[in-house]
Amino acid sequence: MYFDGSVKGLKVGAPVTFRGVEVGTVSNITIRTNSKDLTTRIPVIVEIDPDRIETPGGYLGDRLPQMIKLGLRARLELQSLVTGQLQIELDYMPDTQAKLVGDKTKYAEIPTVASSLSKFAKDLEKIPLHEIVHRVTAVLANIDKFMDNPALNQSVNNLNQAILDLQKLVKDVNRHVDPLLGSAEAAVGHADELVINVNNQIDPLAASVKKTTDAVTRTADAARPAISEVEKAFANIAALTAKGSEERRKLDSTLKELQAAARSIKVFAEYLERHPEALIRGKGKSKRR
Repeated sequence: MYFDGSVKGLKVGAPVTFRGVEVGTVSNITIRTNSKDLTTRIPVIVEIDPDRIETPGGYLGDRLPQMIKLGLRARLELQSLVTGQLQIELDYMPDTQAKLVGDKTKYAEIPTVASSLSKFAKDLEKIPLHEIVHRVTAVLANIDKFMDNPALNQSVNNLNQAILDLQKLVKDVNRHVDPLLGSAEAAVGHADELVINVNNQIDPLAASVKKTTDAVTRTADAARPAISEVEKAFANIAALTAKGSEERRKLDSTLKELQAAARSIKVFAEYLERHPEALIRGKGKSKRR
């Protein structure tokens, strides 16, 4: 396997792991130079313990091309943060491209990918540190200039004086607030007494209203039978006054008889006015003069 960049911290005997499980060690690290283009490569040879990896269907070396096709890759990872030593981590990374150098050796080549540390270093290189330092320096210079401004010292003094005045004002307010609180408590007490007096007046009034309501209810209950009788009487009157009814005919006949009797009584009364002696002698026996 070939790693781009420095392999500082990787030593012979460094562990080779697969998802955290040690499956081998680094057996050799060399430098190889191409005489044509003078490029330099650092091949790293590792020794995998076949007993640590069980592969169905044959020897691990025979299965390696298929495993690479499925995404098997190698990368450098930090072994110890204190010592800075590195190790080689094997894992399946199907989303990465398999880059092979293709040197003709007796060892099978495993593609490598950039480590997290390498990616971090590249990202760090993209940060404009010089520009950031320049800006920070300018900001610090402005802060120093601002702090040395006499107007700032005067503003600080004015602020301190304002704080003192505010503290004095708070004390004065507290002196006036305490009596007001006492008056407010007294007013609340008077309000409580007023509520109690109102309640004392309302309770008898409510009792009187209840008695009156009960009396009205009893009167209404007693009036119900009379109302029922009146309703019956109105019903009888309606039956008597209904045009064409038997009761109406009887009533008309009775009224006619009463009218005839009334006329007879009227005639008799007029006769008595003219002849009062008829009450003694009888009708038709008046005294001759």
